[in-house]
Amino acid sequence: MTYKYLAFGIPIISSVELPAFVEYSDEINIKPIHVSLGKTLETLQNPALEEKPFSSFNENELLYTVPNVARYYIRNGEQIIIEYLEGDWSEILLFFYSNCMAAALFQRDLIPFHVSGVFVNENKVLLFAAPSRTGKSTTSVMLQQKGYPPFTDDTAILSVEDGKCFAQASYPMIRLWQNSITQQTVLAENKKQSIITNIEIDKYGFVFHQQFVTEKVEVAGIVFLEVEGNEIQIQKNKLNVAIQHLGNNIYRKQWLSGMKKQVLQFKQLTSIVNDVPTWMATRPKTQATFESFADAIEQQIIEKINSYELADK
Repeated sequence: MTYKYLAFGIPIISSVELPAFVEYSDEINIKPIHVSLGKTLETLQNPALEEKPFSSFNENELLYTVPNVARYYIRNGEQIIIEYLEGDWSEILLFFYSNCMAAALFQRDLIPFHVSGVFVNENKVLLFAAPSRTGKSTTSVMLQQKGYPPFTDDTAILSVEDGKCFAQASYPMIRLWQNSITQQTVLAENKKQSIITNIEIDKYGFVFHQQFVTEKVEVAGIVFLEVEGNEIQIQKNKLNVAIQHLGNNIYRKQWLSGMKKQVLQFKQLTSIVNDVPTWMATRPKTQATFESFADAIEQQIIEKINSYELADK
């Protein structure tokens, strides 16, 4: 059986079910990514870089191995082969959704960023950029409780067209640690799905297919999140600070050099920060401040964005 999906705005034609993705049936004038189960290569013939024991890759190929789980081969941004080793299927898909899709995007000259986001009005989204465990998803969910619909979780592609920055969401799954689930009310506990079985057993996924927007959406701003100090602080970034933090939040950025994407990276980062306002938002680590953190972001960023929107009309 053949399944058809969309992810990052790209058609996916797969011989296996990929439940986190959005199903589609329309014709899209973009080369698809073909996904199948099968035997992968043991090694690449001409690896530009190797990260033992997990991956070897060059400009057009990446071989990624998760010991005792699966091996993945990604080629030309058009083919992904999954070789089953011993892993649980949910764990196999976890690495497919993250690493395999990131590699395929790089091979297509697309850069994924480590961001979550919500709609701040009908036409624009606010993105939150930060490393794992910093609170991107939790901050997003706290704002969803305040009425801001979800846009994406964990990753998105950013592009600049005619002086405006647009984001293309990944796929409709929100990931939360169990301690974050207990702090919110917008996601039902009985709807959670286990997405990690052996490494971090208390992380779960929540799907939002009915709310998911497959089209590109204009970016109103990017908020970089930090955990430090004793109080909540939000301040606007200068361009040099913004470009540094945005670069740090490229998803799987360790592959860029071996794939020869340095020029693409520079052009992408500079065009984005020149067209999108960014902020640094800091919350204390030792206090439960996610609710008040969301309040501060709403008052100091979102309300100002929307007041500018109204002033322009």
